[in-house]
Amino acid sequence: MTQHHSVSVDLPEDVLAALGNAADAAECRPSDYLNALLRVVLANTPSRASRQEQVIRTAIHKASDWLDLQQRLRSNGYVLRRLPDGDLAIHAWPRDRAILRIEDLGYSLAGLVLKFGAAFPFNLGDTRRARLSTPRSA
Repeated sequence: MTQHHSVSVDLPEDVLAALGNAADAAECRPSDYLNALLRVVLANTPSRASRQEQVIRTAIHKASDWLDLQQRLRSNGYVLRRLPDGDLAIHAWPRDRAILRIEDLGYSLAGLVLKFGAAFPFNLGDTRRARLSTPRSA
């Protein structure tokens, strides 16, 4: 059985009137209508993982070179590092903990080398000691 709790919500008069009209049209109480509306909106809210991936994809898309990519990632709490096997992984910044491989996002080192017209610079994150076994959240 679902427990219900009373809450107070401050709404402008026009929003309150629109809520009442929509509930009348749906033949239900405004609280039921609002509950259903919130369930739909919240069910379609991206998860943290997909927001994280979108931030990283946007940084990769907008970056003009490796340094620009690192700056964009760091401004969002991430950094790109080279793994012992030569692949690249996104790490949490500043904790520098591996989160996921770029391949998990559909990118490859070779593809980024072509995009930027240069090899990944070792001084931007060559952590040959780093291990990435399973992705973890930031």
